Amino acid sequence: MKMLSGFVPARWFGVIVLVVGLLSGSQAFARVQLHVWSATDTSAFEPIIKAFEERYPDIEVVYREFNTSELYQVVMYNIDNPDMEADVIISPAMDLQVKLVNEGLAYQFEPENGEAIPAWAKWRNELYGFSFEPAALVYNKQAFQGLTRPTSHTDLSSLVRDYPEMFRGKIGTYDIRKSGIGYFFATQDAIQNNQSSRLIETFGRAGARLYCCSSEILNRVATGELVLGYNVISSYAIEAAKNLPEIGIYFLRDYTIAMSRTAFVPKTSQAKYEAQAFVNFLLSQEGQEVLANQSALIPINQKVQTELSPHIADIPVFRVKLGIGLLGFQDQLKKRSFLEDWRSSILWNREDE
Repeated sequence: MKMLSGFVPARWFGVIVLVVGLLSGSQAFARVQLHVWSATDTSAFEPIIKAFEERYPDIEVVYREFNTSELYQVVMYNIDNPDMEADVIISPAMDLQVKLVNEGLAYQFEPENGEAIPAWAKWRNELYGFSFEPAALVYNKQAFQGLTRPTSHTDLSSLVRDYPEMFRGKIGTYDIRKSGIGYFFATQDAIQNNQSSRLIETFGRAGARLYCCSSEILNRVATGELVLGYNVISSYAIEAAKNLPEIGIYFLRDYTIAMSRTAFVPKTSQAKYEAQAFVNFLLSQEGQEVLANQSALIPINQKVQTELSPHIADIPVFRVKLGIGLLGFQDQLKKRSFLEDWRSSILWNREDE
C-alpha cells in the first residue's frame, strides 16, 4: 500500500483503515478524531486529508476504505446503532447514498459554499456531491493500432462483433451483482439508451470478464490481458494513464454518464462540527483545488481546469441528478429483474461466475 508520512495502516474486519496525521505525545490525546468511511481509493484521498489536517490541526482523520456495496451494507447494518463510528460517509454510488439518506440517516446542514454546488449535485441539505467523474472507455493502445475508435454505444457493439478474435475474453467491465458503482452505471445506461441490453449481450458473446473495481480493469488493460474496459471511473483512468502509458482513454459521443462522489454526515456522528468542517472543505475553493491538483479525483467546480477538461470539451455529458428518482432501480423486484436480465446476457454461454 502506498503511504504518506504520518499514515498508520491497520486492518478492521477486512476493511482498510488509515489514521492520518502527524501525532506526537500529548498532541495525540488533544485532537478530535473524525471517522471517514469512504468507497474511494485511499491513495486518491491522501492529499485531501493531509490538506484538511493542515487547515485543522486539532482534527485527526481516521479513514476507512470500503467498496461501494460493502459500505452501503455496513451502514445499513448499523442503521439503528447510536454508536456507529462513522462521522462522514462518502461514495460514488449515488443511488445507494440517496437510499441511505432517504432512510433518515443524514444530519441536515447547509455548507458554507453551498451556493456554488450545482443543483444536480445536492439533495435536501443532507447529501452533497463534490466531484465530477464521467464514465470512460479505456483501451490498450497497441491493440487498437489501426482501428477507428467507436463514436457511439452502437458503434462499440458493432466493433466488438466485427473483430471477434481481438475482443474474445478481453473486455473488462463490472460485476454489477457485487459492485455498487457498476450497478449504478448499468442502470443509468439503461435509462439513456434503450439498446443498452444489446451491448451487454455483445459483451457476453465476446466472453467479457467481470471485476469489482476500476483498478482491476485498468491494470489488466495496461498489460494487454484486456484490450477494452467499459464504464471505468475517469478519475482513476486518468491517474493510471500517467504511470501506464499503454492505457488510452476515450469518451463516446452519443452520451457519457457523469457521477459525483457524495458525502453526508450521519445523525449518529459524535463529531458533527468536525464532520461539517470536512464536508465544507471538500466543497471549498481550496478543497476543490486540492482535488484538481494533488489528488486523482476531479472537482465538481468546472471552473477549476483539470486533465479531464480537454477529453470532454465537446462531449455530451449526462450529469446524474441526486434525488428520489435514483431509487427506481433500487426497488427490490425491479433490481432482481434487472440483474437477472443482465446475468443472462453477460453470461449467456458460460457457467455462472
